[in-house]
Order: sequence, then structure tokens, then C-alpha cells
Amino acid sequence: MIRKVEECRRAITANAEVWPSVEKLQQETTELRSLYEDFIAESRAKSKMFAFWEEYGHMVKLLLQFVKAERTGNWELHLLSVSAMVPCFFVMDRPNYARWLPVYIMDMRRLATKYPEVHLEFVNGNHAISRSSKLFAQVWTDMALEQSINADSKSRRGIIGISQNPGALDRWFPTSHERASVTTALKDMFTQERDRLDVHKEAAAKRVARDEADVQKLISCFTSDLMGNPFTQEVESLVNFTTGVVLPFDIADGLVRSTKKGREQMNTFIEKRLSSNQVSFWDPIPKLKVKTFEVTTRKVQVKTVNDKLVTVGADKDLFGRLLITANVRQINLKEALCYELSPIPYSLAHQHGSLRKTTKSTLAALIEANVNVCARLQPFPRDTIHLIDGMALV
Repeated sequence: MIRKVEECRRAITANAEVWPSVEKLQQETTELRSLYEDFIAESRAKSKMFAFWEEYGHMVKLLLQFVKAERTGNWELHLLSVSAMVPCFFVMDRPNYARWLPVYIMDMRRLATKYPEVHLEFVNGNHAISRSSKLFAQVWTDMALEQSINADSKSRRGIIGISQNPGALDRWFPTSHERASVTTALKDMFTQERDRLDVHKEAAAKRVARDEADVQKLISCFTSDLMGNPFTQEVESLVNFTTGVVLPFDIADGLVRSTKKGREQMNTFIEKRLSSNQVSFWDPIPKLKVKTFEVTTRKVQVKTVNDKLVTVGADKDLFGRLLITANVRQINLKEALCYELSPIPYSLAHQHGSLRKTTKSTLAALIEANVNVCARLQPFPRDTIHLIDGMALV
């Protein structure tokens, strides 16, 4: 099997025909893929932690696959990636993407018959823009527009301050292409643009080294027992491995099964709204309202100086940063946890920074509980001064 992989690598490096080597490799890995799928199914049934992070890994792979489709100009991979993402938008209650992405996919699948010239261009990789001769450097059309025409036509402050002046806008927009041409000519003259596009910034040596260092830091967090490895913990509960918060069983079960629910809702949407007219296309899409770890964060509403209500939630980022810092700088975590994990002492101030206000009547009740109070003042043989709190009487 390793030999087959090496043959594929050599074919790709030599720009030779790759598919024969790939087909041989697929035949060799059929049994391995079957065993891997059985392992995934068995582990998901045993551990919700494994199921949750395996699902997260699948979503990350979808994103990387989508980026690869644009960087390489692979039209079929682009459609497959977008199709695989659609259930995620139903899960996360994003109605605009959930409503229109199925329509977009159907329209793009009909390009071959309705507009064969456009379809041929897309198949040849022209759905993405390549601004250099380097491999894996194509970008989305909107990004290419921002990096070229929009960037080159920018002027100092842009349309800020003139958007309410129709005459100024009429003079600014017709000259944008002239400004862009001048900027582009200057970049070509001084080779700044060509030097910048020689290699994609994410493929540069420094960026690759930094990404690899970040991966090693993340691995060290699990190997040093600062965080639990979600793929080795066979626990029934779903636990946040940075805070230790355990998600309730019903919420954890719904979160793990959310992708399946999203796929079912997507199929229902396509069947009843696109394949037939049982439900109007414009009717609201029911929300799944999947609960996540956010429900374990206590939120309160507080008033600011201008009496505006603001929702304040517990900050978990500080604890996560503390774990990473402890791992990198070799800090004694037990000693660090002896102090409050907040920039302010919660005994004196609220989470948003304002001082806590006490209820004096509560303090008075606590004092009176330990003092014998006479119904009437006793006479004293000498002059006595009595202090009375008028507001307390009121």
C-alpha cells in the first residue's frame, strides 16, 4: 500500500497521468476503508466525545475541501463541497443559505444542457481567478475583485463623506477605472505585484513553519495531560475538555445527532418546496434550535451608566489562554488557580467592572439578629444623646 501511495506521489510530482495509480490505490485500500468506517461507527456509539469531535473534524475537512476546489479550479469538487455543506446551514438555523444553496446547486447542475459554453469554462477551472502561474493559488471571484479592481481604485477615504452628495458620487465612480489602471501600471513598473503573487501567502515558508508550530503546540496540550484527548476518552457524557463542564445528556444527544436532523430537514425542504409545491418556497424554514455548550454559560442582564441593558456571559477565553500559557511557559497551574480567573475581584465588583452595591436593610437585619433591642429606651442617671436614623424609620 505504501508503494502505491509513493507511485501516486511520483506521478503528481512528474505531472504524469495520475488516475491509473489512484485506481490501483483505491483497490488496495478498499478493505482498509471498510475497517475504518466500522471503527468510526463503533466509537461513535460508545462515546459522545468521540462522536462530537469526529463530526467537528468532518466539518473542518469539508471546509478544506471547499478551499481546495477554489485553489485548484476544480468545478466538480466545488459542487460536491457546497452540497455537503447544506445540512450544516439547516442545523445552525441559517435560513438564507439553507433556502438558496439547493437552488444554486440545481442551477449549476443544469449548466451543461442550458449553457454548455459557460459549463465548459467552469470545468476548465475558470470559475475561480488565477492571478499568477503558481499552482494552488486561484481565489474566489469576489476576493479577486477586492484584491485587484477595488483595491487599485481606492482613493484616500474612498466615498466616506461624499455618500450623501450625488454630484460627488457621479464624479468619483466614473473615474475609478482610471485610478485602477494607473495603480496597476505602477505596480507592473516596479514589479511589486508580481513579487507578491509568486507564491500564495499560506504556502510561504514562514507561514508553513508557523502553522506546523501551532499544530505541535496543540498536540502538546493533549500529550502533557493539560487537556483530555477526546478520541481516547470512552465516556458517555460530552465534556468540555478545557473547562470540564459536562453537557446534560439530552442536550449532548441532540448536539451529536444535529447533523442527521439537518440532513432530514434538507431532504424535506427539497422534496416539498423544490421537487413539488406542497409548501411554498417562501414560507419560513422551521428552526432546529440546537443547543450547544453555550447553554452552560450563565448570562445576566446588567445596566450600564446610560441605563442600557447589556447581556453579560461568563468569559471562558481567559481559562483557555491560561492553559496554553501554562504549557508554553512551564507555569505551576495549581498555584495560578489559587487566584481568581478574572481581571477584577468579583467580591467587590461585577463582571463588567462596576462596583457592587449592597442592600443596607439586609445588613441591618443581620445586626439586629444578634442584638437585644429594647422596646423602650431605659432612663439613664446622666445626660444621654440618642442618634436616630431617619431613613431607617421611614
